[in-house]
Amino acid sequence: MRFKHTLSALVIGLAASSASGVTLEELAARFESLENKLQKYESKYGPLKPPKQETISMPESSGPRSSVVAAPSGGSSIDNAFLGNPGGSRWYEKTTIGGYGELHLNTGDKDQIDFHRWVLFLNHRFNDRIKFFSEFELEHSLSGNGKPGEVELEQAYIEFDLDQGLSAKAGVYLLPLGLLNETHEPNTFYGVERNNVEKNIIPTTWWEGGASVSKNFDSGLGFDFGVHSGLDVPTAGSKAFSIRSGRQKVAEADATNWAASARVRYAGGNGLSVSGFANFQSDIASGSAEDNSALLLGAAAQYNSGGFAIRALVSHWEIDGASFEAADADSQWGYFVEPSYSWSFENGSKVGVFGRYSSYEYASGTRKEVDEYTAGVNYWPIDNVVIKADYNVLKQDGKSDNNTLNFGVGYSF
Repeated sequence: MRFKHTLSALVIGLAASSASGVTLEELAARFESLENKLQKYESKYGPLKPPKQETISMPESSGPRSSVVAAPSGGSSIDNAFLGNPGGSRWYEKTTIGGYGELHLNTGDKDQIDFHRWVLFLNHRFNDRIKFFSEFELEHSLSGNGKPGEVELEQAYIEFDLDQGLSAKAGVYLLPLGLLNETHEPNTFYGVERNNVEKNIIPTTWWEGGASVSKNFDSGLGFDFGVHSGLDVPTAGSKAFSIRSGRQKVAEADATNWAASARVRYAGGNGLSVSGFANFQSDIASGSAEDNSALLLGAAAQYNSGGFAIRALVSHWEIDGASFEAADADSQWGYFVEPSYSWSFENGSKVGVFGRYSSYEYASGTRKEVDEYTAGVNYWPIDNVVIKADYNVLKQDGKSDNNTLNFGVGYSF
């Protein structure tokens, strides 16, 4: 076959030589040199083949969502040589990207527009059993000294798929607590802002560094258990005793006192999913001179039937220590109930309305008791894009109202 290609090339070369003045001997020498180079290349990397397109599908995982990057393949090729991996699979056949983001407009006591989050997922499958997941986030568009935002690494862990539905992970990961902490892309929940119960009590989003195991059974049951770094809640200042302010975000975090999280979950085939979760802190305020062990207990449920859905959550902290007790911050809790109804259309779009009642008590400098009412609408032109609007009434300590009208647009891919 190569002789035929070379002969054809010679014929073409002869035709061109009369116009260029190149002699037959010179032309033959050039083709002989080209043939030698081709033989050396193919002896090292294999025969040249035109790449073909294929769709790469990643195995399902508990990691961050991502979109598959399709790549050409077809055995060894010159592409592999350029990528420094001759004869092997190219890195981009096993690497995927994804992400989400959301823009918010809040009007009321304070008028403000903010690109709240821009998030990038970068994942890689080493083989069928070992995978890497990561989540990189920029909050509030701008970070730096005196700026409102932060750059954060929310996830970066290695996951190992073991036998019989068992998996393990090690690194920085989101804790398996509540409804939103692991799944919080804007197109997956109602309301412009994430609900304040999970924000102030759990506190979503909450990630730590450590290791965990998960098990899924064919019956729909499953469990998660992990040991990881803990909170360091301040006991002085304007954010004193705030659970949310205790997140160390695995940034040169104090590892003197460790913590553990556990969850038991069930997802039936009838649209019902429930979970019970717990988090234990050996010392929730490691900077304090006293011993402040703490326990979070909670439960969550979701039910879907046709267009109707309802979500509910309750969570409660009990914290030891004289300083927390003296500040009336030793018991912090909250719950919400959120019914909704949605309509789907033939063009793939969907619209849904919801209402949410929340009640919670938490500490941030002082203890705060809050009742909150939210109602609004979500519109999904496609599943991965959402436009939102809601009206929120927040009554704190039974005497002050804060009413806001909120708009948002979000996406995930």
